Amino acid sequence: MTTTSVKKNETIVFQRSTDTSSTSSDDDLSEVKTQYDDKEKHTKVKPQVSTPSEVNAIDKYQMEISIIILMSFALANCFEITAPYVDKFIHLQNKYPGTDFYDIDINDAFFVFTWIFVATFIRAFTMNYILRPLASCVNITSHKAIQRFMEQGWYLVYYSTSFIFGSYIYYHSPYFLNFDNFYIGWPHDKMTWLFKAYYLAELAGWLQQIFTLNIEERRKDHWQMFSHHIITCFLVTGSYNYYFTRIGNVIMVIMDVVDIFLSTAKLLKYSGVQTFCDVMFGVFLISWVMLRHGLYNYMFYHAATSAKTLMVSGKCIEGLIQKTCWTDNIITIFLSLLGGLQIIMCIWMYLIAKVAIKVVTGTGAEDVRSDDED
Repeated sequence: MTTTSVKKNETIVFQRSTDTSSTSSDDDLSEVKTQYDDKEKHTKVKPQVSTPSEVNAIDKYQMEISIIILMSFALANCFEITAPYVDKFIHLQNKYPGTDFYDIDINDAFFVFTWIFVATFIRAFTMNYILRPLASCVNITSHKAIQRFMEQGWYLVYYSTSFIFGSYIYYHSPYFLNFDNFYIGWPHDKMTWLFKAYYLAELAGWLQQIFTLNIEERRKDHWQMFSHHIITCFLVTGSYNYYFTRIGNVIMVIMDVVDIFLSTAKLLKYSGVQTFCDVMFGVFLISWVMLRHGLYNYMFYHAATSAKTLMVSGKCIEGLIQKTCWTDNIITIFLSLLGGLQIIMCIWMYLIAKVAIKVVTGTGAEDVRSDDED
């Protein structure tokens, strides 16, 4: 029954009630209201469903612009006359002669620029042509819920990919389960192709997230997220420039694994699987406390108390392009940025604790960071 038919029935009943007698008008009106309320309760208005073909306008333009730029680079690289102009956008720079190792280079910024558009294209394509149809498969009909589902689905893909590559690098590194080797032998200026590409792609990913953070519907903790991303970009850039990439790799890995659990829990919530959502939230909560407040703070303490001593053998390095040195002030700046991240994570821990209370009391996990969702 449609809303229009309900209104017509209300009018008919009201007219009949007024024709009987004026003495019973109050009772009749009360009866009409009761009938109308009952009809409203059983009236189902069909929700507006977002179809897979409805591509978000901003995401659509992201795809088009990214394709144009990336195809332009690829096409220019095919011709001898133009290839030198786009080489910095496509290939890693500053390779040590006769080796398979790379040093840092100011021209790495061009590689990061390209990967910002690579990440933008992959994100838009994944969200609109994989995750949007998947949302329909799990019977998500609300436009807002679909958008949230796609966002969290993309985060799951992004953080999982980052975690896989980061963990592989960490496992095969000389600093695996040895925090002293973060600093012993500094500067660590010889990077493999995979390590350098991974680190620059991470920076591109965070820069791209700053952009998407401001085009997505804002959450209640928008400015905390924005501050987190800005600090992270400073840390990634600074650690790369000053050869602190080993500790940077480990921090990114422990951050990624927590975000994987968080995104999975949210996807389960949007899919209506509340029990599994609550279980995954428990896994997320444990990983958050252990990694972001336990292991992270231990690495912070280790850096504050041991870094200068372990790095005393080399204060400066003459790189292929530039001279890089570390000073007490540089170490202090890095520690301040790491401490700033921990403060933001403590704020989020407070919000997470509120969700945990809801789970324990039987209300179920709900993202208190977000605005009300359909």
